Amino acid sequence: MIRIGILLFFTGLLTLPAFSGAVERPNVLFILADDLGYGDLGCYGATKVATPNIDSLATQGIRFTDAHPPCSVCTPARYNLLTGRYAWRTWVGGSTVWANDPLLIDPDRFTLADLFKKQGYTTACLGKWHLGFGRPGIDGWDDILGPDYNKKLAPGPLEVGFDYFWGFPHVSQYPHFLIENHHVTGLDPNDPVRITPDKRPGYELDYLNRPRSGTAAALGQAGGENTRYEHEELSDQLTERTVQWLDDYDQQKPFFLYFAHRNIHGPLIPAPRFDGTSGIGLYGDFINEFDWSIGQVLEALERNGFAENTLVIFTSDNGGVKEYRPNDHPQIEGHFINGKLRGQKTSVYEGGVRVPMLARWPGVIAPGTTDDSLIAITDVFATFAEFFDRRLDESTAEDSFSFLGPLLSRESTRLRRDALVMDSYREMMAIRKGPWKLILGQTGGGARAIKKHRPELPGGQLYNLETDLAESENLYSKHPDIVRDLTALLETIQKEGSQRSVAENQSSGQ
Repeated sequence: MIRIGILLFFTGLLTLPAFSGAVERPNVLFILADDLGYGDLGCYGATKVATPNIDSLATQGIRFTDAHPPCSVCTPARYNLLTGRYAWRTWVGGSTVWANDPLLIDPDRFTLADLFKKQGYTTACLGKWHLGFGRPGIDGWDDILGPDYNKKLAPGPLEVGFDYFWGFPHVSQYPHFLIENHHVTGLDPNDPVRITPDKRPGYELDYLNRPRSGTAAALGQAGGENTRYEHEELSDQLTERTVQWLDDYDQQKPFFLYFAHRNIHGPLIPAPRFDGTSGIGLYGDFINEFDWSIGQVLEALERNGFAENTLVIFTSDNGGVKEYRPNDHPQIEGHFINGKLRGQKTSVYEGGVRVPMLARWPGVIAPGTTDDSLIAITDVFATFAEFFDRRLDESTAEDSFSFLGPLLSRESTRLRRDALVMDSYREMMAIRKGPWKLILGQTGGGARAIKKHRPELPGGQLYNLETDLAESENLYSKHPDIVRDLTALLETIQKEGSQRSVAENQSSGQ
């Protein structure tokens, strides 16, 4: 069992002394699924697909029922995780980075990976990055096409706390190649990679105030034929590399392994051996491939003697999606991707921003338990800071709150999350406090959402999730006082730049 030391108050995280050995240090495997919906796992009620390997984490550990990314698209969730800060505070807003965008995380920012390194951990990121590479002004940077992928890609994962990176910039968007540490793998100097501009109009301004139209969004790839991967091979390649990393790990130090999977993000192209294995088509086949992959990694933990002292956390970057158009209850052959929740990826309804979350640590986390605490991926940072008895300063993980108490079923003296700001693709904002959820618009936002104001409808949406988890009855007009209070709280959090500071001020009566 672990022992949590007495909490000490320090003025700055980076000035703290090195880890003292007062707390047992487990290995940590953080698994982030891509576009996996709340209803896509057997342990969350799925009956049309079987996910025995992932379900084993729930059987042997804890299942959370109120966990959130808390944005409903890929890039923000990853930023939220690694920084403990809402991505809507950055230039990316509620959108995603593209091939020509720089690293979203400021290299001077203290990250989750830095926290683990400070405690003597080896840190590695394997899989989907989707947070950009490089920055304007460095060698090879092009103001339209971004970084030169034939040169050293920095800053990147290694500059924000990871000792090792192997993975891909994103999924489905070009370019389609693998990167190890700072370099694209398989590069032939006689056939350099060329990023070609996308001609599609209609994209918003990006970080350089360039309109995302014409030549601004670089999504094509020319050259670099030896570097290209095939989508149907990518899950196998990632699984093999992750298993190899675990098999080869022989250091005495504990590890923090961030395993960012490509499944089940489109295109839905599993390896041929999974075709037709689910009974509900490619979507189910892709889930089967994903569950197999997780099983391989969990088996590697066991085979190498890591399983007993490894805390495994599993979650998804956003809700599931059938197609990028408004859909309140996406389903395939009777399989409801987000269960009973309304909405899907890119929207701010629960189907877009509520995700599975599981955790297993043998002998520490009681098997077969369930917890309904309000949790965000953003909170992983503060949770491990508490585990290591490290106080976060005001400029670190500003929107992160510890859920160490619920995770390990023990008392905690640190401030718990009682409110959560959520946003959708292109930033339809929402705020949750207690059972109440306020959406500041008439739709759930997201891709292809109707933006025309409808005067016959209330100006916003208010739902009581305790009695109406499906968000079917809009109570906006019936509770103007709750609307007023939640709107004011959201504005305060936005203005202050730190939700944790707002909560600390409120708890102290300021």
